[in-house]
Amino acid sequence: MAENRLIYGILIDVLGKPKKRNESKQQFAFDCPTCSAEKGKDDGDGKGNLEVNLAEGVYHCWACGEINGTKGGLKKLFRKFATKDQVRKLKMVGYNLDDFKSKLKDVNVIEDLTLPKNFISFEEGNPKSILYKQAWNYLTKQRKLSKEIINKFKMGFVSGGQYDSRVVIPSYDINNELNYWATRTYVNARPKYLNPDSDKEQIIFNECCLNWDSDIYLVEGPFDHLVVHNSIPILGKKISDKLMHSLFHKTSANVIILLDSDAWFDSKKHYSKLNVGKLFNRIKVIKMKEGYDIAKIQEDFGRQGVIDVMKSAYKLKESEL
Repeated sequence: MAENRLIYGILIDVLGKPKKRNESKQQFAFDCPTCSAEKGKDDGDGKGNLEVNLAEGVYHCWACGEINGTKGGLKKLFRKFATKDQVRKLKMVGYNLDDFKSKLKDVNVIEDLTLPKNFISFEEGNPKSILYKQAWNYLTKQRKLSKEIINKFKMGFVSGGQYDSRVVIPSYDINNELNYWATRTYVNARPKYLNPDSDKEQIIFNECCLNWDSDIYLVEGPFDHLVVHNSIPILGKKISDKLMHSLFHKTSANVIILLDSDAWFDSKKHYSKLNVGKLFNRIKVIKMKEGYDIAKIQEDFGRQGVIDVMKSAYKLKESEL
């Protein structure tokens, strides 16, 4: 508790006086530095949207989505906003940021990422080759993807090497630079999916194809993403800090959560986290039929089946959360 009081004092140095205080819960609300900077208000925007819980060592801005996530906690907040003098004060009370800084350096982000060796795009490959036909048939006959989708997302396959007999779904950032890719075997090899050794939480998959001003669908995997217009695959069931921030900061329409049928609990958790601040009342959810994901809907019911599912989005009642 004594250490928390010292840290609280430095927190006031960094963020200014709190707008709200709950001493029993050790929870305090401050003006968010990110929001204030965007509005050109050096002394704070007066909203008090950044909540800090000293007991748990976490923080979150309910307006812009500035969030600690799973790494760093308050150390991340101090590392981002504290001055050198304030960092020295933290060290004097035993709150060392050096260990957090070293952890940040360990995050593996491949800056000059390239497509897998021996990658062949379907647009440039030889349709008469056996490997081309195998990969093409997997996508068009089994996955029921159209030629337009395959070419739109610059898909291809790999001939030989570590990623042999796999289709490749590349991801490009807002500047059309390659930032990630996913591969999927079409010959039942293990593992089914094999992706680059890069931190997927640091990217937004295929942001190049995204319109932040239209309804955005959050889906689980890359194949779900291929069949849902204006979607972001979260590459699992967890929304990354980067994506969370972007949704709060960039989205001007609705956000629809469309996860697999076995992720209904996760869907409701994401709904609660997103349905605040700028996104309040703009979050919807889709409950999938048991045993289905949206890619499987495409395979079994075609494009019309996907459209019907997308039309079923609705807002949850408080009693459902």
